[in-house]
Amino acid sequence: MAEVKEVAEMQQYLRKECGDKKRRKAPNYFHGDRVFVTTHHLSNAAKGSTTKFMPKGDGPYIILTQNPSTSYVIANPDNPNKPVGTYHTSALKVYKEDKSATPVHPLRKRGRARKTYASGSKPRRSGRR
Repeated sequence: MAEVKEVAEMQQYLRKECGDKKRRKAPNYFHGDRVFVTTHHLSNAAKGSTTKFMPKGDGPYIILTQNPSTSYVIANPDNPNKPVGTYHTSALKVYKEDKSATPVHPLRKRGRARKTYASGSKPRRSGRR
């Protein structure tokens, strides 16, 4: 019976080693780091809100302390002494402050953008039918 138990433990260890080869390590956050918290909204027809248009994250928040190895106590930056709650590492994302907060594509006024032609070429027809 001891042999069977030993073989089962060895197989379990080998499966764990195989599974952990490509596993990503959990990020380490330190006191004062800014993070986003993942939110899980539910649609509510009575209020006219859908999950599709709700924000996926909330923040930024400040890390206060690390509870066990994978949970963190966070606080609002406006009131850093009062903890908001404890969240697991999987629910936190690093807050990256973007210095240049300009849109990637400038907004157009209305309608379709005008066609652009290469130099020296003309449109086939100048008028409409």
